[in-house]
Amino acid sequence: MRTSLRFIVLPLFLAALSGCGYHRLDRQQRSVAWAKQGETIRLARFRNLTPRLGLEDRFTKALENRIVAASPWRLVAQGEPSRWVLQGTLEEYKSRPIGLTLGNDRAKASAGSASRVEVAVVASVELLDGQTGAVVLSRRGLTFSNQYRVDQNFASFDSRELQVLESLADDFAESFLTQLLEGAD
Repeated sequence: MRTSLRFIVLPLFLAALSGCGYHRLDRQQRSVAWAKQGETIRLARFRNLTPRLGLEDRFTKALENRIVAASPWRLVAQGEPSRWVLQGTLEEYKSRPIGLTLGNDRAKASAGSASRVEVAVVASVELLDGQTGAVVLSRRGLTFSNQYRVDQNFASFDSRELQVLESLADDFAESFLTQLLEGAD
């Protein structure tokens, strides 16, 4: 009994000593040149090539929040010199129905309406050397999508879509910043 207890307790103790394997990205040593603690980064406002107005503000703000919260850099304001410059372009915005609610029995000619909508955004981002202007890292065609259920109360339609866009912008910022800090090519 004592021997079997040792075989259970010892591996658990060793596992506890080794940790869970999760670490904050802004606290790890990095081999990529752009991820040094304390260097400055300037975030250029996203260019919006889509018909959706204001989309660039949401994506710029989400990336700004992520940089401040979980990156090794110090974010500087527009127009100030910085070691790195991050710029992006929103290339495509799609909103399409993926579910349909059919018309009711009373109105046989009713075509119905969307019950679920998918929103997709395609973006490209570049990290530039702030001293030379050279492109250090480029990510093209980053696609993020999300779905939402359409409330048949049309007054709430825009607010649901705005919530989805906020979520997409945050997902984008988290994913891109993780790739950037990990130095993934």
